[in-house]
Amino acid sequence: MQANTDSEARMKRAMEIVGMKRVLENSDGSFAVPSQTSNFAYEVRLIEQVWVCSCPDFENREIESCKHIYAVRFWIATNTYLQNKPKPKVFSDDTIQCDRCGSIKVINYGKSSGKQSYYCKDCNHKFTPSLIKKAKYSPEVITLTLDLYFSGLSLRKIARTLNDHFDMNLGSTSIYRWIQRYVPTISKYANSLCPQLSETWHADELFVKMKGGVSVSQNKGMAFLWNVMDRKTRFLLASKLSPLRDKQGAFEAFKEARANSHGSFPETIFTDALRAYVKAHRIKVSGWNPKLIVKAGINKPHANNNRIERLNGTLRERVKVQRGWKSMKSQLAEGQRIQYNFVKPHMALEGQTPAERAGIGMKGKNKWLTLIQNASISKTTKP
Repeated sequence: MQANTDSEARMKRAMEIVGMKRVLENSDGSFAVPSQTSNFAYEVRLIEQVWVCSCPDFENREIESCKHIYAVRFWIATNTYLQNKPKPKVFSDDTIQCDRCGSIKVINYGKSSGKQSYYCKDCNHKFTPSLIKKAKYSPEVITLTLDLYFSGLSLRKIARTLNDHFDMNLGSTSIYRWIQRYVPTISKYANSLCPQLSETWHADELFVKMKGGVSVSQNKGMAFLWNVMDRKTRFLLASKLSPLRDKQGAFEAFKEARANSHGSFPETIFTDALRAYVKAHRIKVSGWNPKLIVKAGINKPHANNNRIERLNGTLRERVKVQRGWKSMKSQLAEGQRIQYNFVKPHMALEGQTPAERAGIGMKGKNKWLTLIQNASISKTTKP
C-alpha cells in the first residue's frame, strides 16, 4: 500500500513538472528534468528499453520510476496523444516508437496488408507505422502538392489554390518541408528497383539557377544538372547536380547511373561535344567499357541525341521560371527524376511511364502515394 502511495505522489509531482513546461529534450535523445528543490537538472535516458535517471531517489532506492522518469513519459504523451500532435523525434531513425504514447517498448505483432504491426507494452496499443505520420493534412493532400509542384506549379501557387478551393490554411513552407522529407526516402526505395534497360544510353547537361553558383557568360549563380537516360525505355537513370561543368560532374553522373542500372551496363553512350564526358569515360571502372559517341545532335541520324534533348526541354520549362535552388543538397533534382520516371505518362511510350516500360509496375492512380507506401513497407521489412 505504501509503494502505491509513493508512486502516486511521484506521478503527481511529475505532472506539476510537465505543467510548468520545464522538461527539455537533449540532442542525444536524453532528457533534462529540473529538480523541484534546487537549480540542478537530472538526466533521464532510455537504455536497453529501461528508463534510468541520475537523481538520488532512483539511484539509492532502486525504484522502477522516479518523478523525473514519470515526467518524461508524461511529457512525451502530452506532446503526442493528448494534444494530437506528431510524436517528437527523440530517438534514432530506425527506432520504432508507439504512435500513441511515444514509448519504444514495442514488440512485433504480425503483419497487416503486408506491413509489420507492433504492440506497445506501455499503453497496450497496436499500431502499424507509416511513412506519413499523424499529421494535420491527409496523405492525399501531401502527395497532391508533390505532384503539382513537380508538374510545374510554384509552392505559393499550390498553397493559394488549395487554400482558396478547399478552405485550408496551408503554407508554402510546409510543402517545401514535405519535398525535403519524402523525396529522399522515395529515392532510396526507387533506386533499389531493377529496371530492364536497353543497350544504349544518352547523356547531357543543362544550367540551373543556384544560390552561390558560378558565373556562366552573363548569368551569375549557376550550377549544372547532368542527366543520363536509357534510350528504349526513356528511364532517367541519373539527374545529378554539380558546381562545375567538368570531368568530376560527368563522372558522378555516370557513377549514379551505373548504380541505378544494377549492372545492366550499355554498349553505347551518346553525348554532345563536351570533353568532360570523354575524360570521365576514360576513368577505369570494373565491367564498364561502353563505346562513347560524342558530338551527337538532333539532326544526325548516325548520332541522334534528341531523346535526352526532349527531356532537357521538359526540365527547362520547370527550372527557367524558378528563382533558384538553395543548395547543392536540394532534393528538387531527385524529385523531378521521380516524377519523370514513375508519375508522368509519355505519349512516345503509348501512355506508359518510363518505369512501366522498364518493367517496374506501380499500382494505383496516385503514384506518389503508392511510392510512399512502398517505401514505408520496404523500410519496415528490411532485415
